[in-house]
Amino acid sequence: MPEGSDYIPFNAEEGLILATHLPGARSELHENRLTFEGLDAGSPQRPLWVHLDRTKERAQQWIRHEAGLDPLVSDALLADGSRPRFQSVDKGLLVILRGVNMNPGSEPDDMIAIRLWIEPTRVITLRSHRFQTIVELRKRAEEGKAPATVGGFLSTVAAGLATRMAPTVENLEELLGGVEDEMVESDADDPEHRRILSTLRRQAISYRRHLVPQRDAIVGIALETSELITPRERAELRGVGEQVARIAEDLEELRDRAAVTQEEIRARRESRINRTLYLLTIVATVALPLGLVTGLLGINVGGLPLSNSPWGFTIVCVALVLTAVAEVVVFKWLRLF
Repeated sequence: MPEGSDYIPFNAEEGLILATHLPGARSELHENRLTFEGLDAGSPQRPLWVHLDRTKERAQQWIRHEAGLDPLVSDALLADGSRPRFQSVDKGLLVILRGVNMNPGSEPDDMIAIRLWIEPTRVITLRSHRFQTIVELRKRAEEGKAPATVGGFLSTVAAGLATRMAPTVENLEELLGGVEDEMVESDADDPEHRRILSTLRRQAISYRRHLVPQRDAIVGIALETSELITPRERAELRGVGEQVARIAEDLEELRDRAAVTQEEIRARRESRINRTLYLLTIVATVALPLGLVTGLLGINVGGLPLSNSPWGFTIVCVALVLTAVAEVVVFKWLRLF
């Protein structure tokens, strides 16, 4: 998948998307592109950023056998289904973060992982799907304005993922607010509301499941006594950690609001059902004696009263009406309705 509408990866078939020395240079991203064989580490002054597609066999081979990484690190970078976390290994940092999948055709509650290995002279990032945050970093690198340090690079990636998560949560809140407003205006039981609320709860739970460990990972990195991160970058990471924590809290509130709204819809539906059953019970109770009388009068035997009277039908109808009125009066007196 292309990293942008006007950008062609270095070697898409082998999984090398880009490689440049931070803070980047247009010539390295276009005319003087590196190959896997030329991916030597940079320097502390100009660390090398290598971005790979982890689904390609050649990229996996480079990570396992040519990048000089500890097997623990290479296995973690290539593992499937990793939770957000960080781990200090020797002089480097292994970081796994997640962001919202904004690619066309993606599931609405899908959060995809980006894996980072950071050491003094090199940054390696791996992805399975395109990340808008990485696209923005690549554009900055073309102008030579990407972060110049590995710690700044990590802080920028974490901040970008959090920033792009915020509008998604806001959209969910607006959707929930719309359902709540419609419920205030109308007492109708709309099946679409139940579907929306179920989707909102599922998305909120899914997002929060990844964001809570991501918050812990970012805060843990800020507290890590690593020389890779400057005091300013630690402060930036703490700010990102607080931002992710607020998003996680918003998601928890969203989940609870959706649950309360679902309970309100359920209570309204049960109330309507109870009212209907109550009305049917009253009608059946009133009609029971009347049905008994009409049933007795309808048996085909001799000796029925008023059977030969021209006023018989009228008298029976009046009697039934009076009986029904009497029943209603008695029920009212007994406060049955």
